[in-house]
Amino acid sequence: MAKMGMKMNISESNGSEEASDFSIPELPEGQVLRFVLYTSWDDPHFIGINTIELFNVFGEQPEINQMKTNAKITQGSLDNVFKSRDADLSTNDPGKMWSARYDDLFEPVYIEICLEKKESIAMIRIWNYNKSRVHALCGVHDLRIDLDSRMIFQGEISCAFTFDSKEEPMVDTILFTTDETILELIAENDKCLRTHEMMRSALDLHQLADELSGFLIIKARASYVQMESSLPVSRTSITSTDAIRPSTGDRKSQYHSLTCLADCDRDQQTIDRDGSNNESSSSSTINSFKRTNQEETISENDSIRDDAAFLSIKVFHMELLENWGAPDCIGLTGLQFFGPQGTICSHLNCNITTSTAAHISRRLLNGKNLTRSREDMWLTPFSRYSPPVRVTITFPEPIIASGICVWNYNASPEMSYAGVRSMQLYVNGKTLPGPILLRKAPDVAGFIYFDYVQDIIFNKCILYRPVSRPENDCILAFTYQLQLHSTWGDEYYIGLNGIEFYDHHEELIKLLPQSLLSFYQELTINLAAFPESVNILPNVSNDQRTSDKLIDGYNDTENPSHMWLTPILPNRCARVFVIFDAPTYVSRINVYNYRKTSWRGVRLISISIDDLIVYSGEVPQSTPEKTGLLTVSLREE
Repeated sequence: MAKMGMKMNISESNGSEEASDFSIPELPEGQVLRFVLYTSWDDPHFIGINTIELFNVFGEQPEINQMKTNAKITQGSLDNVFKSRDADLSTNDPGKMWSARYDDLFEPVYIEICLEKKESIAMIRIWNYNKSRVHALCGVHDLRIDLDSRMIFQGEISCAFTFDSKEEPMVDTILFTTDETILELIAENDKCLRTHEMMRSALDLHQLADELSGFLIIKARASYVQMESSLPVSRTSITSTDAIRPSTGDRKSQYHSLTCLADCDRDQQTIDRDGSNNESSSSSTINSFKRTNQEETISENDSIRDDAAFLSIKVFHMELLENWGAPDCIGLTGLQFFGPQGTICSHLNCNITTSTAAHISRRLLNGKNLTRSREDMWLTPFSRYSPPVRVTITFPEPIIASGICVWNYNASPEMSYAGVRSMQLYVNGKTLPGPILLRKAPDVAGFIYFDYVQDIIFNKCILYRPVSRPENDCILAFTYQLQLHSTWGDEYYIGLNGIEFYDHHEELIKLLPQSLLSFYQELTINLAAFPESVNILPNVSNDQRTSDKLIDGYNDTENPSHMWLTPILPNRCARVFVIFDAPTYVSRINVYNYRKTSWRGVRLISISIDDLIVYSGEVPQSTPEKTGLLTVSLREE
């Protein structure tokens, strides 16, 4: 989190100080810095901090001559606060951090340093105390920074672990300039920034601002101050190759094994293990394999469409019976009807009314469905003891529709519990089989990882009704999520060979990627991955290791065309979602690790089911001879 030009009253955090408005100055100059730690986040006895980084106007870290504190009882040395450049800044080792007892002092705890000479300060970064999520509460909450007895910052410092920082501790970056030349000089010496750089095109600090929440650059309200002294010439280009994400993927069609391709088309020429076969024959084999699969899929979908039933709808009515647990409200984000072959029906001329909150009911049809904005959602008061909330859509002329798409309420993780859990549908006054069980919107703060739409097919409504529990005690859920936390050594890419889901009869569930979904299947299944694949990178295109390879059935293979690989993004872990439109029993999940480059395979993984974590552990690393396999049983013991 970056701070620039903020205002705050110190009296809010410490009653002994007088209230005063304050703005962060531009490039303050001085020699003695004092960091006053007023309050902790929630620890009544101890207050602590991990690391403080300083950068001057030349983008360098100034030398420190002396350090002192007024704290009497401390843990750790002050040298831990101002670590060397090679130290681990995000450590959770309490022996490498600093904390002090403050409940026995008559004044706030402070840390004071004296620099070797006067410096113009351009940036300060604060790493808060982060021994653990519990001990993070002794991290500093309210902080003031003085330079030569002049206050240059006062405000709140983020707790090291928050709901949004699942992968890494939060940091606060305090900028004292927005001059691009100075920021580029800082970037050259910023170890933390270099660690999280993604690619050549993202090395500029301003491009990283949208992706690295820990180092977000916000333009200051303070005016630009022209520097009198000339700045030194950059010694190392900011686009130096030592910080660039390495390329991935063979540029020629060379594979170590084509066992799967040979099974599909034995008339094709087999490619040697040393990759000596020419590129054209490899491409023709793969294209033949793709065409065969596509023709089979199209044929299956056509047979399904022939049996599909369509309804002529003049008046569509919904009764919202239950939400996911919110005490006094219920809501939806959006609705759409789909007709023959999955085409979306136009709602421009229809009329929508609701029994409550009618003035905002039009939001349900505004087409803004993948959003976290409350202004684009519909929410109304709700009580289980009152009559159901009603939504009625009337068309000027009957439309032909086979189902409805529903996006549940998703304004925040907490408010997702206001989403509809069950509803009853009526078409032209006639009741459809029900009630319909709706999926809760994903519980992910601040980010939408996949299109969480739920398709309700009118002539298959019985599939969406609540079902009884089977005797074999399998887990029943809508959404299964795999979070991939780390690799076996690679810092830039992470991947898998495949995944398998088995139902309560121990039969393999046929999964389909989103691009091959049919609106007329008995049960729509959606596979989504974030990031989708290495093809999201600007310098990569047409790489075959896309997310659909996770479910193509060729898992125990060393052929990279049947694997999935994706880049590792800063502060976010890769995720794989399997989403069902109706509650689905799963007894077992098989995870096949990445084999082409084994250190890019997943090491630590967690599996959550409808936002509840049910497994966390390691995936065995693959070897040149064997694919690493993790089997997770979801049967309740």
